Amino acid sequence: MNKVTSIYLDFLRLMTAMVVFLMHASYPRFTGGLPMLGNLKYLGNDGVMVFFVLSGFVIAYVTDRKESRVVDYGLSRLARLYSVALPAVVLTIILDYIGSSISYNVYDGWWFECDNPIWRITANLLFINELWFSSVRLFSNGPFWSLGYEFWYYVIFGAAFYFEGRKRVFFVLAAMLLVGPKIVLLFPVWLLGVGAYRITIAATVGEALGWLLFAGSIAGYAAFQTIDGPRALLAWSTANLDFGFFGTGQKWSFAASFLNSYVVGILAAAHFIGFAAVSHRFTRILLPISGHIHYCAGFTFSIYLFHYPLLQFLTAATAGMADRGGRNAVIVFGTLAVVHALGTVTEKRKTEFKRIIITAYGIIRRGGLLRPQE
Repeated sequence: MNKVTSIYLDFLRLMTAMVVFLMHASYPRFTGGLPMLGNLKYLGNDGVMVFFVLSGFVIAYVTDRKESRVVDYGLSRLARLYSVALPAVVLTIILDYIGSSISYNVYDGWWFECDNPIWRITANLLFINELWFSSVRLFSNGPFWSLGYEFWYYVIFGAAFYFEGRKRVFFVLAAMLLVGPKIVLLFPVWLLGVGAYRITIAATVGEALGWLLFAGSIAGYAAFQTIDGPRALLAWSTANLDFGFFGTGQKWSFAASFLNSYVVGILAAAHFIGFAAVSHRFTRILLPISGHIHYCAGFTFSIYLFHYPLLQFLTAATAGMADRGGRNAVIVFGTLAVVHALGTVTEKRKTEFKRIIITAYGIIRRGGLLRPQE
């Protein structure tokens, strides 16, 4: 993967995180609605699917070029996830407790689930919050659901990549059986990122086809939204596929719109492949600002996992403000300011967090609890 492509992918993940943030910020219960954002509120699921494709692309790259051992792979993934997931859990607990005490009306709805708090915390910390047909929301932090998918995609791909023969088959099938059909149903979206990386490094796509994929994927997505494709596909799947054979259709949660997710995933993968083929045309544009893009993209995970409980809390904290514009400014820009402050000590410190995890692993191994990894 060349440097320009890497810069562009950083830019895309930053923009995708901002779309998800602004979509949630435009909710009437937070800001009364932000008319200038139009129909951005319908793009949240699409943003997560782009993240899935990006994740598959990046994991394919690191396993191909950097992490040759399953232990290195596992420790890196845990450090990446927990460096932000653990602070997100703590932040959500604190903000929800204080915010619901200030103005419970803001929290009184489906978006805040607080029964069985110990189980909610445990399930989300262990990434078992979305197994089979369960969906254990982390209090107000709705976006945390995707980590219950992402973690297991790391596991399944790692089992397929690092093991061979019967071990590979056993571990992959065992993992899929453990997570259930809901998570497996969206796994092809994640795998599209792996496929996009493999095509990119093969360098078999010429410039003409690259421009077609790059521009065509943008036009295709615009057309898909214009014809209201997401709603049409969800309506078709609900009407024609038996989502209730294990229970109610609602238990499929975010996977119920899998057809829309497949379309978005294919377009995203095509976009990545197309850009890689024409990336040399963007060198003069992206290289001079690469430092700024890389710095801002370093807060992507923090934006995604911190913003929702912050929006919820700041809405409660500003409930007494009469000036709607001033209140919205506090909610939106206050959220971004806190994300930036927290991101500098969480996501920006993931290398130190990885060092802690590696140290802990070494202690456990030396204690005989784990067999040495060959």
